[in-house]
Amino acid sequence: MAGIFIRTARLLVQQIPEVAFLVPLVSRETREIFEAALYREHAADLPLTVLFGHARDAIAASDAVLVASGTATLEAALYKKPMVITYRMAELTWRLMSRMRRQPWVGLPNIIAGEYIVPELLQDDATPENLAQAMLNVLSDPVVRERLPQRLRSIHLALRQNAADKAAQAIMPWLG
Repeated sequence: MAGIFIRTARLLVQQIPEVAFLVPLVSRETREIFEAALYREHAADLPLTVLFGHARDAIAASDAVLVASGTATLEAALYKKPMVITYRMAELTWRLMSRMRRQPWVGLPNIIAGEYIVPELLQDDATPENLAQAMLNVLSDPVVRERLPQRLRSIHLALRQNAADKAAQAIMPWLG
């Protein structure tokens, strides 16, 4: 998804010239993949800082988070940060997984809340244009800016009470 994230960042810079990006990467391998994507996309001019690890620090410092679906979505939720969840996978895998899906969400904040509270742009919807627009929406919509942290706070409080049990209960129906 590195190329898509980079093209999304380029679109956001066009709309918000003062924007800056923090890119926490978990390993040397992911850093090499990201740097290769920066080269392919001719994106050396983007205002971004690549961090080795430090995902929590990056989330805490952010106004909003563009995040690949997974546990990082829950981390962003616990920091009560507006976010856009995205993910792409091989088409055949997507088709198989779509048939097995038992609920309409893939992001942990939405699964735990039991409703769509955080935008999810998956597969063919995960275009740079759609992601940039969704990020602009979460950054600029006053209703989202006010209500989303409240909803995410309720997830945080719910998880603090028997956190492991509640997380397992929220995910088990999805796993079938």
